[in-house]
Amino acid sequence: MDCRLTFYTYIHASPDGDVFYVGKGKDNRAYSMSDRSWVWRDRFNKNDGILVKIVRRFETELESYSHEKELIEHYKSTGCDLVNMTEGGPGVYGYVQSEKTRQIKRQRMLGYKHELVTCPNCGTSGGATTMKRWHFDRCNGPSRRFPARVTVNGMRIYLGKYETKAIADQVEADYYAKVA
Repeated sequence: MDCRLTFYTYIHASPDGDVFYVGKGKDNRAYSMSDRSWVWRDRFNKNDGILVKIVRRFETELESYSHEKELIEHYKSTGCDLVNMTEGGPGVYGYVQSEKTRQIKRQRMLGYKHELVTCPNCGTSGGATTMKRWHFDRCNGPSRRFPARVTVNGMRIYLGKYETKAIADQVEADYYAKVA
């Protein structure tokens, strides 16, 4: 095999040979199960395994895109129920949302307001989903905190961080009073 033929087109089919996906790739893309659409995953899960066939190899990516378009057109014309959402080629060329899909998405988002929550530790506000997912587990309290440190017998001792400078100073004074 010529090592210059980096790109290829491939098909995925059910175990009984019904083609359901046409793609183009390089390296191990044809055998990868990641980064697939939910429609592809649904069809994959319904089958008891899939057949993978490399159809043809190419020197350039543009050649493989062109052949991918031809294959999609061919399989659709023969009545194959492909899960490809586009007509092939680079990008999402050929994918058009139906008016029904647009209206459903519009109705879902119309008047949608994110639930706002406030962190009890630091007072930061934000959307409930983001705050719960990212902020609450990582919150270190108020964003501006003042350290309390003392030096006893040449040893520096860290006493913690406090909301105000006055509280940090009082903690240091109380510590010196106990030690003296």
